[in-house]
Amino acid sequence: MMTSIFDFLAANSFMVLAALVLDRWLGEPKSWHPLIWFGRWVDLCRKHTQLPLDASSARQRMVGVLAWLIAVLPWLLILSVLFWLLPNLLDVILSILILYFAIGWQSLREHALAIYQPLSAVSLSSEMTTEEAAEKLNEARLAVSYIVSRDTQNLDESAVAKAGIESVLENGSDAVFAPIFWFVLLGAPGALLYRLANTLDAMWGYKTESLLHFGWFAARFDDVLNYLPARLVVYTYAACGHWRAAIRSARRPSARWKSPNAGPVMAAGAGAIGVQLGGEAPYFGKIETRPILGEGEMPRPKHLKEAIWLVDKSVYLWGLVICLLI
Repeated sequence: MMTSIFDFLAANSFMVLAALVLDRWLGEPKSWHPLIWFGRWVDLCRKHTQLPLDASSARQRMVGVLAWLIAVLPWLLILSVLFWLLPNLLDVILSILILYFAIGWQSLREHALAIYQPLSAVSLSSEMTTEEAAEKLNEARLAVSYIVSRDTQNLDESAVAKAGIESVLENGSDAVFAPIFWFVLLGAPGALLYRLANTLDAMWGYKTESLLHFGWFAARFDDVLNYLPARLVVYTYAACGHWRAAIRSARRPSARWKSPNAGPVMAAGAGAIGVQLGGEAPYFGKIETRPILGEGEMPRPKHLKEAIWLVDKSVYLWGLVICLLI
């Protein structure tokens, strides 16, 4: 029994490394992605199941659970049938492809570098005209708007860097390490379940009037799936940066401000690279005041590059540990 478990983990570890190499080499598909199709399916599920908002919160939540099951279970069933029908070699290839589509390491790097490159040029504005510096800052604002939900059109250099750093640290956990964790533990079905659940949280997990109850289960289930991976990421960021500052930052009460998972991850990452995150940020025309995360300097372009490198080092560390399992 123990031998079969270790063989399963070893096989999964090999496929993780293959998927990481594939992701770093090819990046995210530019013209299509399976999650686009899934998103359309999710919209249909919501359209045909969601109750009017005057229905009781309990009924809305029950329907939200049903919609979640309708959105996710067919794809897990299809995957199970494919694994039952396909020979072993094709099983391995399919598993690698599923994890490749589930992780977003290279995509995250590309988005972050698209912010860093024009932003770092702004810091050299003494060597360019005011108009050129303003153009570069607007380019960085546009790039960061693709990965954050806050208002970006009036952010200054430090605020753009802060938004980018927060997104890199949080998405490093969600888009890279959590799918790897569930793949190693449960194989391709685990990675697929995580990615679909995380997508549903991104689409239904908002605390707006229309989604507060309907999306309740999607948000809570995503929190459950991210709980263990996020704790591992906290210690991974700490090991790849300033250990004491990272752990100290993650343990402060302020680190729980956003969610039970995102807050500690961002706080640990901020402490690991020696920067302060959180504070004021504009959302939907209003200034939202958030607790300070991390410790050290105010965000600058160099810290965004350090956040990218922190995620890279963390991936390499996980890869090294995974190699030891093979």
